[in-house]
Amino acid sequence: MRDQMLGGRYRLVRQLGEGGMGQVWEAEDETLSRNVAVKVISLLAGGGSRGDEARTRFLREARITAQLQHPHIVTIHDLGETDAGIARVPFLVMELVRGEGLDTALRRGVVTLADAARWGAQISDALAVAHAAGIMHRDIKPSNILITPSGTVKVLDFGIARAADPYATADRITQTGFIVGTPPYMAPEQARGLPEPRSDLYALGCLLFELITGQLPFQAPDTVGYLTAHLTQEPPTPSSVSTGVPSAWDDLVLRLLEKDPDQRYPSATDLSQALRRLDRTPEPAGDPAPSTGETSEATRKPDKKDIPFTISWTGKDPLSAYTDSSHKGSLVVFAKVLLLVTAPGVLIPLLLHRIKAGTVNNGWLAWFALSTGIGILPLGFLLVVPLLTYLHRSRQAWSLSVGPEYIETTGHSGTRKYLWRQVLECTIEEIVTNLWVLHEFTGLHLKFTKDVKRKRGTDPAGWPPNCPGERTIRGDGVWPICVLGPMTDKQRSELSEAIARYGPPR
Repeated sequence: MRDQMLGGRYRLVRQLGEGGMGQVWEAEDETLSRNVAVKVISLLAGGGSRGDEARTRFLREARITAQLQHPHIVTIHDLGETDAGIARVPFLVMELVRGEGLDTALRRGVVTLADAARWGAQISDALAVAHAAGIMHRDIKPSNILITPSGTVKVLDFGIARAADPYATADRITQTGFIVGTPPYMAPEQARGLPEPRSDLYALGCLLFELITGQLPFQAPDTVGYLTAHLTQEPPTPSSVSTGVPSAWDDLVLRLLEKDPDQRYPSATDLSQALRRLDRTPEPAGDPAPSTGETSEATRKPDKKDIPFTISWTGKDPLSAYTDSSHKGSLVVFAKVLLLVTAPGVLIPLLLHRIKAGTVNNGWLAWFALSTGIGILPLGFLLVVPLLTYLHRSRQAWSLSVGPEYIETTGHSGTRKYLWRQVLECTIEEIVTNLWVLHEFTGLHLKFTKDVKRKRGTDPAGWPPNCPGERTIRGDGVWPICVLGPMTDKQRSELSEAIARYGPPR
């Protein structure tokens, strides 16, 4: 199939993988001059009315899943059908994600407890978005999870297992033996043909068990054996399979592997929060012993979760580099100031009857100059400092560090630490200022517990000197603690990951 053109625009370049449903190719989108991934669903190749009906249903359901947009979900760009010999074959066009499958990482044995918690939380975030849209994955397993070079997760094939069933008319095991899902990761109710959103959480529980122990919760020689085990057997505790697994992990995984869906976590969002709390739980001292075979030395290295995200800025960049907005707020401020300055020059002569309708005389001009001058004096004084700051863009170097225990900032106000245990919320948004501050900066904001009091004069790190930072505090008690200077997409992603990993549950 190399060099074959699909849909009149996607030229297949090289095969990336192959599975039960078909092949995945890297392709060149000749219309947009970019590389994409194309999944050719050869399972649905074939003629006849049944084949046509299956492909139509697949394309219809694929259009629904294509609506999912999330940082941890592989985006579907396009879909269609192509001729392959005498049969028509459906295909999906997706974003091309560089990285490796989680199954490859598992074979190397390099997965740490911190990675398992972080990746599990990211998968849960993706599931939460899909479930909210009424879409189940139905086939969570290592080969459907990609790990990017930056260490983040991308989930593949939402709903594709169900859509690719060439015979099913309902969520069930069909009479032909086609199973919607993968038996080693299949929830009991899904094995009975009655999947629900929490079936995906069960599959994720099997995946997490495998990540932290090196083996699946159930061992069986064939499909029937796996389905029987999921339906009737109780899973072992992860710590009984691999020493060094904390009891908190036992509780989380066994809750996910409950036979009754009502006994599992209520939603993927609840699971995500639990995993993020688990990610901040210190691991026990000592090296975990392998359950089977040899353990890679990489599993014994210090966890990278202990390494804070750190970034610094010089403050020498133009204002436009510090915000995603267009500074319309600054123009509004100038308009208000001009109105306040010039208004007395009109209002005072009117009140003193110095202006006659339809006439302009020297008396009016004199009153206008006098009253405008009176207005300029106090307002001009208040505008001098922020206006000069705006024009000269004076700023000093500052830095931000986001670690497991606290956030630390440095700037012209000194070094400050903010403990996570005192933080309720952590967000990235525009810093809202009062009338006289003519800047619009993106900043890191914190909302603290009630026992934390803000000291007056505590400017956000990176805030222009001589512009009072206390005027940026919001009415709901949210404080900007750091201006975010120019950042690359990778740095923004790493900062967001650090906040999600260490910060308060969302």
